[in-house]
Amino acid sequence: MKIRSPFTLFAAGLIGICATTATWADETLKFREILHANSVQSQEVGDVDGHVVSISRFSGLISFADGSTGTAYFTSVVDYTKGAGPIAFIYNNFTFSDGSVLWSKQSGTATVEGAKSLFQGSGAIIGGKGKYDGAKGDLTFSGARLVPLATGADLYLDLVINVKK
Repeated sequence: MKIRSPFTLFAAGLIGICATTATWADETLKFREILHANSVQSQEVGDVDGHVVSISRFSGLISFADGSTGTAYFTSVVDYTKGAGPIAFIYNNFTFSDGSVLWSKQSGTATVEGAKSLFQGSGAIIGGKGKYDGAKGDLTFSGARLVPLATGADLYLDLVINVKK
Protein backbone atom coordinates (compact mmCIF):
# COMPACT_ATOMS: atom_id res chain seq x y z
CA MET A 1 0.00 0.00 0.00
CA LYS A 2 1.37 3.38 -1.03
CA ILE A 3 1.10 6.19 1.55
CA ARG A 4 0.47 9.67 0.18
CA SER A 5 1.75 12.72 1.96
CA PRO A 6 -0.68 15.32 3.29
CA PHE A 7 0.82 17.81 0.81
CA THR A 8 -0.04 15.51 -2.14
CA LEU A 9 -3.63 15.20 -0.94
CA PHE A 10 -3.88 18.97 -0.37
CA ALA A 11 -2.48 19.72 -3.86
CA ALA A 12 -4.90 17.28 -5.50
CA GLY A 13 -7.83 18.86 -3.63
CA LEU A 14 -6.71 22.38 -4.56
CA ILE A 15 -6.45 21.44 -8.24
CA GLY A 16 -9.97 20.01 -8.10
CA ILE A 17 -11.35 23.16 -6.47
CA CYS A 18 -9.62 25.45 -8.99
CA ALA A 19 -10.91 23.41 -11.93
CA THR A 20 -14.47 23.65 -10.57
CA THR A 21 -14.13 27.40 -9.93
CA ALA A 22 -12.94 28.04 -13.49
CA THR A 23 -15.99 26.21 -14.84
CA TRP A 24 -18.32 28.35 -12.72
CA ALA A 25 -16.88 31.82 -13.40
CA ASP A 26 -19.29 34.75 -13.66
CA GLU A 27 -19.70 36.36 -17.08
CA THR A 28 -21.08 39.61 -18.53
CA LEU A 29 -22.74 39.38 -21.94
CA LYS A 30 -23.53 42.44 -24.08
CA PHE A 31 -25.47 42.02 -27.31
CA ARG A 32 -28.30 43.35 -29.48
CA GLU A 33 -31.54 41.50 -30.21
CA ILE A 34 -33.22 42.31 -33.52
CA LEU A 35 -36.73 40.90 -33.51
CA HIS A 36 -39.94 40.74 -35.51
CA ALA A 37 -43.45 40.09 -34.19
CA ASN A 38 -44.72 36.65 -35.16
CA SER A 39 -48.01 37.10 -33.35
CA VAL A 40 -49.73 39.99 -31.56
CA GLN A 41 -53.16 39.78 -29.99
CA SER A 42 -54.60 42.92 -28.43
CA GLN A 43 -57.77 43.81 -26.63
CA GLU A 44 -59.18 47.27 -25.99
CA VAL A 45 -59.71 47.69 -22.26
CA GLY A 46 -62.39 50.36 -22.74
CA ASP A 47 -61.79 52.46 -19.63
CA VAL A 48 -59.87 55.26 -21.43
CA ASP A 49 -59.18 56.01 -25.09
CA GLY A 50 -56.29 53.95 -26.49
CA HIS A 51 -55.91 51.56 -23.53
CA VAL A 52 -54.97 48.07 -24.79
CA VAL A 53 -53.55 44.90 -23.32
CA SER A 54 -51.51 42.74 -25.71
CA ILE A 55 -49.77 39.41 -25.71
CA SER A 56 -47.01 39.03 -28.31
CA ARG A 57 -44.45 36.58 -29.59
CA PHE A 58 -41.29 37.95 -31.19
CA SER A 59 -38.33 36.09 -32.71
CA GLY A 60 -35.07 37.06 -34.35
CA LEU A 61 -31.32 37.26 -33.99
CA ILE A 62 -28.81 38.28 -31.36
CA SER A 63 -25.57 39.91 -32.47
CA PHE A 64 -22.33 40.41 -30.53
CA ALA A 65 -19.65 43.06 -31.14
CA ASP A 66 -17.20 40.30 -32.21
CA GLY A 67 -19.54 39.29 -35.06
CA SER A 68 -20.88 36.11 -33.46
CA THR A 69 -24.63 35.54 -33.53
CA GLY A 70 -27.41 33.49 -32.01
CA THR A 71 -31.19 33.41 -31.94
CA ALA A 72 -33.80 34.77 -29.56
CA TYR A 73 -37.51 34.65 -29.04
CA PHE A 74 -39.82 36.01 -26.39
CA THR A 75 -43.41 36.18 -25.28
CA SER A 76 -44.59 39.38 -23.61
CA VAL A 77 -47.64 40.96 -22.03
CA VAL A 78 -47.99 44.75 -22.17
CA ASP A 79 -50.55 47.23 -20.82
CA TYR A 80 -50.31 50.37 -22.98
CA THR A 81 -52.31 53.55 -23.25
CA LYS A 82 -51.68 55.20 -26.62
CA GLY A 83 -48.53 53.10 -27.05
CA ALA A 84 -46.92 53.84 -23.68
CA GLY A 85 -46.99 52.03 -20.36
CA PRO A 86 -45.76 49.01 -18.48
CA ILE A 87 -44.28 45.91 -20.02
CA ALA A 88 -45.78 43.52 -17.50
CA PHE A 89 -43.37 40.72 -18.36
CA ILE A 90 -41.21 39.21 -21.08
CA TYR A 91 -40.02 35.60 -21.00
CA ASN A 92 -36.96 35.50 -23.26
CA ASN A 93 -34.96 32.58 -24.67
CA PHE A 94 -31.42 33.27 -25.94
CA THR A 95 -29.70 30.47 -27.89
CA PHE A 96 -25.99 30.95 -28.56
CA SER A 97 -23.91 29.59 -31.46
CA ASP A 98 -22.52 26.75 -29.30
CA GLY A 99 -26.08 25.60 -28.48
CA SER A 100 -26.06 26.97 -24.94
CA VAL A 101 -29.26 28.67 -23.80
CA LEU A 102 -30.20 31.34 -21.25
CA TRP A 103 -33.76 32.06 -20.09
CA SER A 104 -34.83 35.36 -18.58
CA LYS A 105 -37.85 37.08 -17.12
CA GLN A 106 -37.96 40.84 -17.72
CA SER A 107 -40.22 43.82 -17.15
CA GLY A 108 -40.01 47.45 -18.09
CA THR A 109 -41.71 50.43 -19.67
CA ALA A 110 -42.47 51.76 -23.11
CA THR A 111 -42.62 55.45 -23.94
CA VAL A 112 -43.58 57.08 -27.21
CA GLU A 113 -41.37 59.69 -28.86
CA GLY A 114 -42.85 60.78 -32.18
CA ALA A 115 -43.16 57.67 -34.36
CA LYS A 116 -40.76 55.68 -32.15
CA SER A 117 -41.48 53.54 -29.12
CA LEU A 118 -38.62 53.44 -26.61
CA PHE A 119 -38.19 50.48 -24.24
CA GLN A 120 -36.19 50.04 -21.06
CA GLY A 121 -36.23 47.64 -18.19
CA SER A 122 -34.52 44.97 -16.18
CA GLY A 123 -34.88 41.34 -15.31
CA ALA A 124 -33.43 38.14 -13.96
CA ILE A 125 -31.76 35.13 -15.51
CA ILE A 126 -33.93 32.19 -14.46
CA GLY A 127 -31.92 29.30 -15.89
CA GLY A 128 -30.04 27.89 -18.81
CA LYS A 129 -28.54 24.83 -20.39
CA GLY A 130 -25.24 23.84 -21.92
CA LYS A 131 -22.48 26.02 -20.51
CA TYR A 132 -25.19 28.06 -18.72
CA ASP A 133 -26.74 25.08 -16.92
CA GLY A 134 -27.93 26.33 -13.52
CA ALA A 135 -27.20 29.99 -14.35
CA LYS A 136 -28.74 32.88 -12.43
CA GLY A 137 -28.12 36.59 -12.70
CA ASP A 138 -29.60 39.91 -13.71
CA LEU A 139 -29.94 42.02 -16.81
CA THR A 140 -30.87 45.43 -18.13
CA PHE A 141 -32.24 46.31 -21.55
CA SER A 142 -33.06 49.34 -23.68
CA GLY A 143 -34.16 49.66 -27.26
CA ALA A 144 -36.75 50.90 -29.71
CA ARG A 145 -39.34 50.16 -32.33
CA LEU A 146 -38.60 52.76 -35.01
CA VAL A 147 -42.01 52.89 -36.67
CA PRO A 148 -45.55 52.93 -35.25
CA LEU A 149 -46.87 49.48 -34.36
CA ALA A 150 -49.58 49.83 -37.01
CA THR A 151 -46.91 49.93 -39.77
CA GLY A 152 -44.44 47.34 -38.43
CA ALA A 153 -43.40 45.41 -35.42
CA ASP A 154 -39.63 45.18 -35.87
CA LEU A 155 -37.65 46.23 -32.82
CA TYR A 156 -34.23 46.04 -31.29
CA LEU A 157 -33.10 45.66 -27.69
CA ASP A 158 -29.57 46.14 -26.32
CA LEU A 159 -28.96 43.85 -23.37
CA VAL A 160 -26.35 43.59 -20.63
CA ILE A 161 -26.57 40.27 -18.81
CA ASN A 162 -24.59 39.46 -15.67
CA VAL A 163 -24.52 35.67 -15.53
CA LYS A 164 -23.78 34.09 -12.18
CA LYS A 165 -23.28 30.38 -12.32
